[in-house]
Amino acid sequence: MKKISKLCYLIVILTLISTLIGIFYSTEAARFWVVNIYGESIELFGDGIYKYNSILKAAGNKGTDAVMLLVAVFFGIMTYLKDKSNRFKFLQAGALAGLLYYSACLVFGVTFNRLFPVYVLLFSSCLFAMIGLMSDLIKSDTIVSSATDIRLKGTSAFLIICGLSVLVWLEFVIGAIATGEPLSVIEIYTTEPTFVLDLAIILPVYVGCGLNLLRKNLIAYKLTPVLLTFIVIVGMTVISQNLFQTSMGIEIPPKDLITLVLSFVILGMFAVILNFRFQKYIRP
Repeated sequence: MKKISKLCYLIVILTLISTLIGIFYSTEAARFWVVNIYGESIELFGDGIYKYNSILKAAGNKGTDAVMLLVAVFFGIMTYLKDKSNRFKFLQAGALAGLLYYSACLVFGVTFNRLFPVYVLLFSSCLFAMIGLMSDLIKSDTIVSSATDIRLKGTSAFLIICGLSVLVWLEFVIGAIATGEPLSVIEIYTTEPTFVLDLAIILPVYVGCGLNLLRKNLIAYKLTPVLLTFIVIVGMTVISQNLFQTSMGIEIPPKDLITLVLSFVILGMFAVILNFRFQKYIRP
């Protein structure tokens, strides 16, 4: 576990580098227009490390950086405290889940820039640290024995709802498939990594955990606090993204504001409550 702890501290350092440069680095350059492969004119941000990203993406990335800066600090603290309580171990894994998702979006969704080696090293570190941390949590006796006597129907339903919530992306995917046109949100990119991560990983993990919690499967009890912490981070992230996008003059349609922002904020608020209530099932 000492090696994993060192890897965790490396993740903190790499995240601080990525987020601080993403938020504060500026070349004081102006926005400019390009034509994408579909013949559409797209305005690029033009400044800083995200200068070759669209304004919408650059603003979203900066908003994410702001939250991940806090998550990285929190993750570092939980890594330091993890041996004092199992609760800290679950919070550490939950924070790492957020950082893993963040790093995946960086390597697959951000236009190539000079931080690419940092993004790759961060993604690799998060992935293998996550494997190590989850392996330890699953093998360790971290949940009280009486927990599996209780069917947590409310928490199970919530996890399933969280998983199904990502189906909102199908509005964009099915529409593009039906018309044969590019995704309406594609801008200068060839695909949307968020759609892939959410539909291929988040959806089955959350729905699977919710169903196994109903079946009183012990592994679901160990995954639940990690997944609840991740949803809290998602809720914080969409708020920050929206604030940065608004500050850059981007108008979010009311429908998208409800389905893509407010809904995840509400889920994040419920996740805080459920995660707090779940703490009694974790061994001190």
